[in-house]
Amino acid sequence: MLVYIVSFPLVIWFMVYMILRKIMPKSVNTFKLVCDAGVVLWFYACRILLEAIVGVDVFWLLLAVCAAIFPANAIWQRVRHEDVVYSKMFVHGWRLLFLLLVPAHFVLFTIGIAREMMY
Repeated sequence: MLVYIVSFPLVIWFMVYMILRKIMPKSVNTFKLVCDAGVVLWFYACRILLEAIVGVDVFWLLLAVCAAIFPANAIWQRVRHEDVVYSKMFVHGWRLLFLLLVPAHFVLFTIGIAREMMY
């Protein structure tokens, strides 16, 4: 199961999206819900891939980088002269994490495959 989560999170994410789309009412934005839930899946997959590539547990480093998004989002809101609404900041940061972790996963997956092919 671990291999499928790390190798194919997009397939799992899409399957969850299709299932939720069928069972949820039309008024619920299923895509946003699945993106929010998918952050945990992508974070776990990136953690396992980083550990396999580097050979050291880098969970705390990855967690620190991901946690740095929230204060950066608050600073960005202040620069735009907006009031910092913490619920809005958390939602934007969480969705930004999704947008950052998906390409990071593909890059790490490609590096891992290339590394395995060289040996």
